[in-house]
Amino acid sequence: MRLRTPATLVLISALLAIALPILLSIYLARKEGLRAEQRTALTYAREVLHRSDSTADQIEVGIAALTAANAGAPCSPKNIALMGKIDLASSYIQAIVHMSGNQVECSSLGKELNGLNLGPVDLVQPSGVRLRTHVLLPFAPQTMFMTIESHGYAAIIHKDLAIDVLTDTKNASLAILSAGQRKVLAARGFVDPQWLDALAGNKSTKGKKEARLVDDDYVVAVAVSSRYLFAAVCALPVSQLDMRVRRSALILVPVGLLAGLLLAFAVVYWGKWQSAMPAVIRAALRRNEFFLRYQPIVDLRNGRWIGAEALIRWQPARGEAVGPDIFIPVAEECGLIGRITERVVDLVGRDAVVLFREHPDFHVGINLSATDLHDAATVDLLRRLEQDGQAEPRNFMIEATERCLMEPEIAGTTLRRLRERGYRLAVDDFGTGYSSLSYLGNLAFDLLKIDKSFVDAIDTGAATSEVVPHLIEMARALKLEMIAEGVETEAQASYLRAHGVQYAQGWLFARPMPLDELLAALNRQYENEAQPA
Repeated sequence: MRLRTPATLVLISALLAIALPILLSIYLARKEGLRAEQRTALTYAREVLHRSDSTADQIEVGIAALTAANAGAPCSPKNIALMGKIDLASSYIQAIVHMSGNQVECSSLGKELNGLNLGPVDLVQPSGVRLRTHVLLPFAPQTMFMTIESHGYAAIIHKDLAIDVLTDTKNASLAILSAGQRKVLAARGFVDPQWLDALAGNKSTKGKKEARLVDDDYVVAVAVSSRYLFAAVCALPVSQLDMRVRRSALILVPVGLLAGLLLAFAVVYWGKWQSAMPAVIRAALRRNEFFLRYQPIVDLRNGRWIGAEALIRWQPARGEAVGPDIFIPVAEECGLIGRITERVVDLVGRDAVVLFREHPDFHVGINLSATDLHDAATVDLLRRLEQDGQAEPRNFMIEATERCLMEPEIAGTTLRRLRERGYRLAVDDFGTGYSSLSYLGNLAFDLLKIDKSFVDAIDTGAATSEVVPHLIEMARALKLEMIAEGVETEAQASYLRAHGVQYAQGWLFARPMPLDELLAALNRQYENEAQPA
């Protein structure tokens, strides 16, 4: 059939201009949603595996110590006392017992478990480790336990310890399995042991320790331990992803019918801008368009400015300033964040010569990204900062966000080297990501920064208003000092001061400022302190 008039072509083009962006948006929404679900599932699986590996580490070390010390008398008073010490020092082990067959001979809990039959072994791993997955104890009849036995000693742990992970996704399934026998040791929700086959199912995953797949009604992530015969699984229901996509479609279709051409223009414009951003950032680095502002850190106990956080800013030669919430994620995504960190270090080094000569007890906080913490050259970069700034490591505080700690084994190496050199370490944004509380102790941080989102909720009655007291108690228990971010009202400052938070920063005290304003304010502070009372 021939098209009769140009108007027909215009009409068809207009309809395509409206329909194609909608269809493309729905397709991209599902594709990106699936990737996001897979990333979330893998994050949860990694956390389950981390808890499992940490538990196994503590059990292995404890049993090795008992085996070396018992000298043929596993139930001697001395050895039972050692069991109690190991039990007490462990964050995961509930009790340690010595077994005779299936019966308890003695335990770290005293005589209460002596003679108790724990039942037959459910699984024997190739290493000889024996597992019981359904153990009930007389003093806790409503709680299910597991035992992990080796060399006659068995560690008793909560059955759901590894999968006791807080998830934001409704109906998320979590499990820890024996990797060799495909046997589920503990699970929450539906889990198919055959999902482990994904690691050997095709060339892209063969030999790897992690895999992601979609199996009928689930988005699945699998992670296998590199040290123990354990695997972790997280499965998120596809139905929730489908529901979100359908809701998006119901909004996109009427909007597209009314403003499809405008939407198409916006998408094209945004896509071009996004694709051009890496090149623009590279050009900005060459043109020295990035600069620093310093936001003071205040001692809430006496009001003194004791440090400042170095904040990177970008003012293009032409156009409006670009916020860090825009260019930092792009720099991280395209691999330029390391160059921005180098720029921060160069600028801090230049300013530090004057700042620390006049105020040697002051310190500057520097933010490191996950890329920085995974790069061994970061330590050398900061060593150069010491030389350029004629400063000591104590003059700098290294800030790492919780998201940087998703691979603590890698990031921990850099953090430990920095700590050995004398840098103070602060964990930023804690409670806003997925990291485990154990990272704070294992990586030996000095300070915990309370995120602005939690400070904003103080005394508002919002659900998050209860987070700050818990963070404060946690920091005290771990012997960490605290810095509250984003303090904007005297009521917030009074609350934090009354609850023992040592330091704060925010617009209540000062906005981010250039170095000369910071120096002038510090000099005024010094002069006021020097005047006789």
